[in-house]
Amino acid sequence: MNYQIANLIVSYEPKNAEFARFLEPFACEGDREPDIALTYTADDIEAMHKRMVAGTTIAEAEAFGVANQFNKRIIRYGAMLVHSSALVLDGRAYLFSAASGVGKSTHTRLWLREYGDRVHIMNDDKPVVRIYDDSVIAYGTPFDGGSGIALNESYPLGAVIFIERGERNSVRIPQSREVIQLLYFQTAHMVGAQTAEAMLENFDRLIRRTRFYVLTCNMEPEAARVMYRAIQDSEK
Repeated sequence: MNYQIANLIVSYEPKNAEFARFLEPFACEGDREPDIALTYTADDIEAMHKRMVAGTTIAEAEAFGVANQFNKRIIRYGAMLVHSSALVLDGRAYLFSAASGVGKSTHTRLWLREYGDRVHIMNDDKPVVRIYDDSVIAYGTPFDGGSGIALNESYPLGAVIFIERGERNSVRIPQSREVIQLLYFQTAHMVGAQTAEAMLENFDRLIRRTRFYVLTCNMEPEAARVMYRAIQDSEK
């Protein structure tokens, strides 16, 4: 089967019905040759499943393994998966990224309550950021991380926001070195040493074209309002 993910034609034969269901909206037809051919066997999936936490389904193991393989292959196209929740606000995508357990999904749901129909979540675990010569686009992917949210959509990237927990809500603009460290943990560590250098080159291109913030926050509605005001102020 051929799928279009991040404007790339990807060839893959899913092994589990649940993962195939998430891939379905990305299915495509036509004469365009695949840019990427992925091969992930039943044995690969079983081995991945054994390494994952208790309660992980076999379909989630397949999705996780395929996502890692996909992430390695898209580097040469100026693209990367970013472990984040991709929130769409007024036609632009904002990626909220954090270490597991910090509460990126909890935070983005505050935006749904605060801003209603103006916002929705495009992907709640692994959207793609792709860097073009004249733009940076965020894409939904079929890799949902178990959230059930994996829309086939794309929007200009507004910003990447790194979340950390704190009692008070505040926003700061990180230096480039800190951005690289944070990005590396949320995407490049998945690709391995052989391809990490190429990923770092993509980081450099992304930093030149994108806004980055660090949001220190609690999980009260005011956290979303503080971040919203910071975005609005920077875009005036």
